[in-house]
Amino acid sequence: MGIACWGSAVDASDVDSSITVHVSQVDGGFEVRGSYVAPLGQCQAYALLTDFSESEPSEGIKSSKITRMSENTVRVEQQVEDKFLFFSTRFESVIDYTELPMVGMDLKQVQGYFKEYRGSWRLVPSAGGTLFSYTAFLLPDSAIPMFVIEHFMNARIQKRFEKMALRAKTRAGIVPDQCK
Repeated sequence: MGIACWGSAVDASDVDSSITVHVSQVDGGFEVRGSYVAPLGQCQAYALLTDFSESEPSEGIKSSKITRMSENTVRVEQQVEDKFLFFSTRFESVIDYTELPMVGMDLKQVQGYFKEYRGSWRLVPSAGGTLFSYTAFLLPDSAIPMFVIEHFMNARIQKRFEKMALRAKTRAGIVPDQCK
């Protein structure tokens, strides 16, 4: 299920009623807000959020390089390829993630396909486990047609949240070493 239109909230009740995604156009760019609840404790959720392993590839990502820059900063460099109808787009992205222990992380693109991309993930204890809350602002590069960005936003974000929520559910019984 994709996002029906800009500025509308999507509740993927057919997949998981705890997933919500809201996308709106703001200041020439897009604001994204999304969340889901996972049956994980705070430490488990943080361990999952900050697992930058390359062992679980994401759709469209052709290569990924992960570099720890400091104790709380990780740089992720990726080569991405996306297809839409007859169009194929290939780009690279370099994003720095600043980890905030047990709270979440902030992210900022330092090189890539947007003029600006910044956001954050926050972890909030909830009755069902932990609420994963995401906010971001993306300012498109004028070289990328708006319909390509719109496709990406509509088709990918909801699916990625669904995959993340499913991944979190499958790890509910696993207690990482750092949480013992």
